[in-house]
Formats: sequence, structure tokens, C-alpha cells
Amino acid sequence: MDTREVLRPYKKQRIGWEGVLIDIIPPNKRNGYTYGLVFASLYAPNEDIELDHAVIKMEPQEFKRADFSQYTRYYFTAAVASYYKAISILGVIAQRESFMLQNINMRKLRELPESKMTQPTMYVATRIHNIMLSKELRHTEQELIDTVLQTPNDGSVERFINDCTNSYRQTSVSKKEIEETLYA
Repeated sequence: MDTREVLRPYKKQRIGWEGVLIDIIPPNKRNGYTYGLVFASLYAPNEDIELDHAVIKMEPQEFKRADFSQYTRYYFTAAVASYYKAISILGVIAQRESFMLQNINMRKLRELPESKMTQPTMYVATRIHNIMLSKELRHTEQELIDTVLQTPNDGSVERFINDCTNSYRQTSVSKKEIEETLYA
């Protein structure tokens, strides 16, 4: 389980990050009617910390003011916070501390055309590894890495790797779902 332990020394501090916005989770009852901004290939240059991805909550009024574009690289500052999650360790339920990013400072938020990170990032490398686990491969690992290295590092790499990952994704449908679709 990813606890983002590298963030522990920065708990309750605000850090500058760069990352590519890859998805926006719309508000609903489950997320407290806030947006969930999914950033990939996150990097804090001053602290030299890289994260695969993070989901950061944002209030609807701030989200509308920000005018985000998917697959765009952004610079922002966010606070490091902790939360506790119940896990089972050898059959005993325990609380484990994990770390997250929250409270993007709207005054510091800006598009960032140039990245300080080189490809493949942790996020991209993990997705390539997962693609290689597929039963029916259409690409070699080296072909994917070569494509990544030739693609502009402005969010286009993350778009490419997400499209590629989705093309390999297999969806399983249960018998009940098929029956519900057929007899609806």
C-alpha cells in the first residue's frame, strides 16, 4: 500500500509541485461535492520528491476560477497532510498513517510549459510495466519508451500513456450485468 512516506518530513508544510492534470473527478455525494483533481508525474523540485500521482480535492467555486485543461502541466503549491486508514496486519485491525496533498494555493497556480523532470517519470514507467503484463502485447517495452522519449514533455506523454493503457484495459462483465442489459 502506498503511504507516500517520502512526504512525512514535510507534514503540515506547503510545497511547490509540478504535475500533469490527467483526470477530473466530478463532485458527488461520496466526495463531499468537491472536485478531485488527479495529477500524474508529480515532482517537487526544491525537495527532489517524485510521486506517481495524487488526487487533490478542490471546492467547485475555486475549480471554476482555475479553468483547468486536461493533460496540461501545472505548477502549484499544496499542503502535505496526513490521514489514517484502517488496515489488517496479521489479522489485527490497525490505523496506518498515510500522506496526501491538499489546499492548492490559487495565487501560485499556473501552467508550466517546461518540465524539470525527464521521461519516463515514475508514473509513466509504472504504466509501461503494467502494459507489459498484458497477455496480448502490441508494443515492446522499448517501443513504448522510444515513443515516450520522442513525445514533447508538456503533458503529451501522459496523454499517450493513458491512451495506450486504456487500449490494453480489459473489462470483465458479470453474468448478472449481461442479463440486466439484455432484459432491461
